[in-house]
Amino acid sequence: MWMEKLPNGKYKYNERYIDPLTEKYKYVSVTLNSKSNQAKKQAQSMLDKKVDEKIVRRMQIDMTFEELYQKWLPVYKNTVKIQTYYVAERTYLVVIKLIDKNALVRNMSAQYIQSKLDDFYYAQGYSRNYTNTLRTLLSNIFKYGERIGAVDKNVMKEVSLPKKKSQQNESNTEKYLEQNEIDLILEEIRTMKGIPKRRFRYAEGMELMTLTGLRYGELAALKNDDIDRNQLRIDETILHRGNSKNIQLSSPKNETSNRTISLSNRSIEIIDKWQKENAYNQALSDNYDERGFIYCDIYGLPLSLTTVNHMLGVVSESLKEKGKLNKSLSTHIFRHTHISKLSELGLPIKSIMTRVGHANPSTTLKIYTHVTQKMEEKLLEKLNESERN
Repeated sequence: MWMEKLPNGKYKYNERYIDPLTEKYKYVSVTLNSKSNQAKKQAQSMLDKKVDEKIVRRMQIDMTFEELYQKWLPVYKNTVKIQTYYVAERTYLVVIKLIDKNALVRNMSAQYIQSKLDDFYYAQGYSRNYTNTLRTLLSNIFKYGERIGAVDKNVMKEVSLPKKKSQQNESNTEKYLEQNEIDLILEEIRTMKGIPKRRFRYAEGMELMTLTGLRYGELAALKNDDIDRNQLRIDETILHRGNSKNIQLSSPKNETSNRTISLSNRSIEIIDKWQKENAYNQALSDNYDERGFIYCDIYGLPLSLTTVNHMLGVVSESLKEKGKLNKSLSTHIFRHTHISKLSELGLPIKSIMTRVGHANPSTTLKIYTHVTQKMEEKLLEKLNESERN
């Protein structure tokens, strides 16, 4: 450290250090009013801190995408629900198949990421929702990188994902099923080969979702204690981690998801059937894992969402090949179907949102509006028909 007196009577203290990125000398300085020993000690401390900050910043600028992700992940974990954190972990495994995890984040441009997501969405044919999940993860990581100085800006602000031409006029009918379509799908599940022990329960599970509006995680988390006559308490969702026995329970998606709903006669019939079958399976097997789950396999373990969605994918392809149905199927379409049924009954949007545990009315409104418009069209057709007669 060296000192120089300024024309204004103050003292400038300087320190030289080697920039670890360029390996060249650089300088930092501070200005104080005194040249006393105490001031010199203070200046040295301030200069050391400045040098440390410069070096750390340079190290961050050389950070790889993997290193930035590993720094971001524990911070993110403390800000979201555990199931959202697990989704981020799974999504990252997909992202690093597109992007080299050893790439320096300072060199990752919006154009580079845009090309990767375009290929994933347009060329490889993944859904827009799934691709947006990847984009959201990348945006969260780069936003954090900007905060800590690893990148100058969040390049994801410049990345867009326009809908495919085939999706621009996509009907809301893709989001839910008509009753004849439900019957078709359930029959296809019941007659599937390869899963004889579970196919009826899979079919009944999807049927129960159309009758209650449950999310799949809420369905899988249901326990015997949650049923009180025709009332169903929903206050948990299930998380599968690794093998089927590694099960964790968490609170539902949001505060409005904690709810109690009434069960129809058919819903009670399905649940009662499951409870009797579970008791029978428990009596037959010493390996039955009794944790009180209702929608479970023959060993008492909840049925995996991944397995069920895979099964629905097979059903979707089968029905498409037969020319009977051309809709993508996942568990969520059965939940949306319940919303459409309630809309057809003319129930207020608020009561529908309360029953299905929606905090944001956007999805409810889209389906509700489409269904009610369709009902109005049918009403007009009948009026015109009556006038002709």
